[in-house]
Amino acid sequence: MHKKRFLKYIEYQKKYSSHTVNSYAADLSSFYSFCFDNEIIRSENEIVSDYKIIRKWIAFLSAQKLSAKTINRKLSTLRSFYNFLLRENLIDSNPIIKISRLKTKKKLPEFISDEKMNLLLDSPVFSDDFEGVRDHLLLEMLFGTGIRRAELINLSVKEIDLNKQTVKVTGKRNKQRIIPFPVNLFEIINKYLLLRKEIETDNEFLFLTKTGKKIYPNLVYRTVNKYISFVSTQKKKSPHTIRHSYATSLLNNGADINAVKELLGHANLSATQIYTHNTFEKLNRIYKQAHPRAKK
Repeated sequence: MHKKRFLKYIEYQKKYSSHTVNSYAADLSSFYSFCFDNEIIRSENEIVSDYKIIRKWIAFLSAQKLSAKTINRKLSTLRSFYNFLLRENLIDSNPIIKISRLKTKKKLPEFISDEKMNLLLDSPVFSDDFEGVRDHLLLEMLFGTGIRRAELINLSVKEIDLNKQTVKVTGKRNKQRIIPFPVNLFEIINKYLLLRKEIETDNEFLFLTKTGKKIYPNLVYRTVNKYISFVSTQKKKSPHTIRHSYATSLLNNGADINAVKELLGHANLSATQIYTHNTFEKLNRIYKQAHPRAKK
């Protein structure tokens, strides 16, 4: 790998990529070290254009017990490098196009059980001042509607319909949806709105800081993490974890998957189907515990 060419590529990545330069440098060095060690190339000016060599490199990385995720990242770096060489007219085609990404095991979304969420939301951990009631409503709203953090932050007071017990949410691509909320939120919303009136603000957003400003992402994350820690020791305790809990709870209790898709604001059913894995695991456990033939 010619040094000037390599440095030019690294400078390019500094401008246009979110990955660290050290990551690109390490991945490329790994590939070229493999090629030198196996006498595939003898000069730093040579360019490896045979996709079969790349496959051998993948096999080598796999033998080193590297994860599929790590190998895919290295392939992504190599693909980016070859695309750069194409732009520089140093090669005619990208050999990576004949290489498929390794399959990675999808992680099931982590969620908090209904029992733990109910224990938290019904507990006396929330104070009766503005911030305590706001935090309580924030968690109730997340679990009661399954909305995203950004959607919660951008909720306005006028989008809450207390008569119909619904909330109008503006999601991704400015797509709006109407979500019903649990009856218990009615009382908490009214309590919060009374305290909210005591704060001097012209802000239309529902959730505010005690100084009357719109709440921000890190505040929502810290709030969720703080209160979930009272009932769970799991590592992930984010607003999205509560969204996962909402979806899993609906499906576990017999909700139609297409209805859940609409409530979550998913564009495709495939995004909702991942929650059915958690539901199936629960059903499978129940079956093994209860069915007489499953115990043999």
